[in-house]
Amino acid sequence: MCKDCGQKFTDDRWKAVEYTRDWSRRQSHPHLCEHCQTWTVTAKQQAEARAEEHERQEREQERLRQEAEDRAAAQKAGWFSRFRT
Repeated sequence: MCKDCGQKFTDDRWKAVEYTRDWSRRQSHPHLCEHCQTWTVTAKQQAEARAEEHERQEREQERLRQEAEDRAAAQKAGWFSRFRT
C-alpha cells in the first residue's frame, strides 16, 4: 500500500519494488505507488533546479555589488589624488 495516497500496489508494482542487491535496479521510493513516486521525484528535481537558480542569482548579485564597490573605490581614489597634488 502506498504510504502517500493509500492506493494498493498492483502485482507489477510489487515486482518493481522487490528487494534486489543490484543498486541500479532499486526504486528510489519503494514505499510509494508509481504515480506518487513520479510526483515526488519531479518535485525534488524542481526544488533542486530552483535552489540552483537561487544560488546563481545570489552569485550574480554579489558580483554586481563587488563591481559597484570597486567603481566607487576607484572614483574615491581619483578625488583624493587631486587634492594631494
